[in-house]
Amino acid sequence: MTSTWQRRLATLVIGLAVAGTVTACSHEQSKQAAATKKCGPSPAVTAQSPTPNDGTIPLPSTEAKNWGLSADGSCVYTGPGGYSLDLSGCPSTWDNNAGITPGEIRLFTSMPHSGALAAYGQIGDGIKTYLDYVNAHGGIAGRKVTLDVKDDQYQPDQTRTNFEQAVQSGDYAASFAVLGSPNNLNLRDYANQNCMGQLEVAASDDPFGDPQKYPWTTGFGLDYYNESGIWASWLKEKFPQGAKIATISIGNALGQSYVEGFKRAVKQTPGLSIVDEQTNDVSAPNVDNEVTSAAASGADAVVLVEAGTFCTQAIGAIEKSSWQPVVVAAQPCAQIQTTYAPLGKQGLTGNGTNVVRYYYAPSDPDNPNTQFAKLYHDTVQAAGLDPANAQTANGWFWAWYIVQVLQDASVMKGGLTRANIAVAAHSYDSTYPLMVQGVKGKVSGVEDAYPFEAGQMFTYTGATPAAPGHFEKAGPLIDNEGKLGNWEKAQAGN
Repeated sequence: MTSTWQRRLATLVIGLAVAGTVTACSHEQSKQAAATKKCGPSPAVTAQSPTPNDGTIPLPSTEAKNWGLSADGSCVYTGPGGYSLDLSGCPSTWDNNAGITPGEIRLFTSMPHSGALAAYGQIGDGIKTYLDYVNAHGGIAGRKVTLDVKDDQYQPDQTRTNFEQAVQSGDYAASFAVLGSPNNLNLRDYANQNCMGQLEVAASDDPFGDPQKYPWTTGFGLDYYNESGIWASWLKEKFPQGAKIATISIGNALGQSYVEGFKRAVKQTPGLSIVDEQTNDVSAPNVDNEVTSAAASGADAVVLVEAGTFCTQAIGAIEKSSWQPVVVAAQPCAQIQTTYAPLGKQGLTGNGTNVVRYYYAPSDPDNPNTQFAKLYHDTVQAAGLDPANAQTANGWFWAWYIVQVLQDASVMKGGLTRANIAVAAHSYDSTYPLMVQGVKGKVSGVEDAYPFEAGQMFTYTGATPAAPGHFEKAGPLIDNEGKLGNWEKAQAGN
């Protein structure tokens, strides 16, 4: 009797011990699985095709292999310029390989494909045609890149909804080229709280160069501080004895950011002064009143910060007036087909307008890289799109740099993961084939968060009412590479 009871007790104790061991092992395995999901390397790729070394697709940086997943087993990824990501702070269900499989990298964007600003949706179409070209030539280390474009009609609330749905789906590695200043500002906190890459935003506001506070966000394009700084440097050369300047700007975040940047530049440039500021409502039928008021100031130069038809209206109104200032126009007014060609219908030309250029449109007659321009033309035309569309061409510019980012991430320690994509987005050094000579895209972590800090002034000339003109160089390259640093440093320079 006693021996039977003792045997049963022994069996029970052994069973409990085994169960405890199994439970402990299971718990430890779960912890390891969760850690691997959040911090671990990318899934293996069995077959890889080399990127053609013909200048049409960026190659991985030779330095990229030095960055990525830390060797100490921690959940930290590092890059140059003091940049690091600690994934332990990401949501508990966060997956470092979401949107990434052995055969695909899935990205998303949000931009207007309907509504008043639907024309800007062509940027997304242009991006897709370049990604299709890359995919047809081996992709990214054997993976094809897919971009899902979500329509937001340029409404910040809809952009936020699109972004939240994408994050919650768990289907995407990162966002890329989301359009608009208010749209991106409306989702920046959410993106960083959820460790979702908000990369190469289609807005050039300087606050997007803040990797200390927003390590999952990167800006793109020639930022407003650098562009307006180039204006000021050029105007100082043109008016060595000093100049009075008027500004005419659109009454939204775009206009406000540009004017803020220009005031900063003027403050740092002896001899220049802003004597008049005019702002037009975004719903105004034209800018005639603003031009008339600015002309009354007798300013030597005028800076136009407009967009869309307001660019054409402002340039035309000045040309028709008796006022003859030096005209400087912001980047949104630098497209020949959309800004200057329509002036011909009014018997005007736009000749004499000055803009900063840092990359060419493929159709520009002065573009020296005719081979890449032909590739663009043939690829876009084969996709059923208009190669002359400026936004489609801009899409190739954006796409080149996201491909550079993905290429670099693919050779980093830990492989192509969401974390390494973010690291790579803060650490590239790459020259798009249509860049103005001497300009390149370069960022280095926290130390240098602004990718394009050089540009050259060009003057629009040679137009007649019957035919558009072209741009000619109006001064040397102005290169401020690395000087602005980051948003914290830029603010300190105000």
